[in-house]
Amino acid sequence: MGKFMLRVFIALSAVPSVAIASDLDVFGNMILRYEHESQHNNLPDRERLRLIGRLGLKGDINQHWSAQGRLSTGLKNKQNVPAITIAKFNTQPQPDNDVYVERLFMTGKFNLGKSSQAQLYIGKIPWQSKQVTDIFWDRNLHPIGVHLNYQFNEQHQLQFASLKPLDGNSDVIGLMHIMQWNMNYDFRGIKLRISPWLVDYHGQQGARYAKKDTELDNRSLRLSTSVNYKGYKLGVDVGHSLESFSQFDQFNDQKTSLAVQFSQGTLKKMGNYAWHIRYLRVERFGVINEFAQNGTARFATSNLQGFDIRLRRKMNHNWWLGARVSDIRTIKGKDEQGVRVRIEGQYQF
Repeated sequence: MGKFMLRVFIALSAVPSVAIASDLDVFGNMILRYEHESQHNNLPDRERLRLIGRLGLKGDINQHWSAQGRLSTGLKNKQNVPAITIAKFNTQPQPDNDVYVERLFMTGKFNLGKSSQAQLYIGKIPWQSKQVTDIFWDRNLHPIGVHLNYQFNEQHQLQFASLKPLDGNSDVIGLMHIMQWNMNYDFRGIKLRISPWLVDYHGQQGARYAKKDTELDNRSLRLSTSVNYKGYKLGVDVGHSLESFSQFDQFNDQKTSLAVQFSQGTLKKMGNYAWHIRYLRVERFGVINEFAQNGTARFATSNLQGFDIRLRRKMNHNWWLGARVSDIRTIKGKDEQGVRVRIEGQYQF
């Protein structure tokens, strides 16, 4: 950890003119969410009102470099949970309510030719590689590291990242390398994106908070692809682990993850609708438990299958309203299931 952070610090120190960013912009959003979870086999119902608040600063340093930082509510030692509970409607424990530095990074943009360019991200960065869904990585998690986008032309882009995933607010666990190739094609209005990628995660013992499989190596081949026609989009995220998990007898062959999503719409203008219907089947080691999406079920992020449906409407320039229903159950082992209903609105500035 010390050597990794030293390399990041040296890279940041080497950036020219990293003084005080000019033309600072304040930005953020607030999400108010009613959430009801029910129909479990082994867990009590949970009904509550939750709040997500984020506040950030961003600005240009010079013609090539910009900087950004953002604070967030949530659980600072479980940062894929950005919501705090402000009201409970049944008997349940009160989780922690924290505010922490969610992201803090610099971005470099460089033109390398007529149609080629590069983008470099350094610091505590948002997830940058391209997927249809969050099945592999929950985008509320912001790892520490370096990410490079190299755009060869309009059709082809290479992405490479070296990341230290988070173990709570003040430490990291393991090391992850990612390489992805993005190919974009347009056939008479049919837009096709094909993105094969390789993930190489080196596990590490001794996690304090992020304990779900972070000690295990997990190298996987993955593919994200989508077809878009007149605003209707069919997307698939699929992956398969290349590791052996023979020590886990019941799950040693459970190494594939799949998400299929049909969606339509954007929230760019007032009155716009956006919706998706998603089918998930995520086997035990098809993802890394600790870093996978937790937005659909309270009891697991892998060894699950089911449906997720979401609808949102843009009410005006600054806010939208929406609803989401997830019906999920386990694939193998202990039988569990649950239905999660969310009604929410976001105000953004």
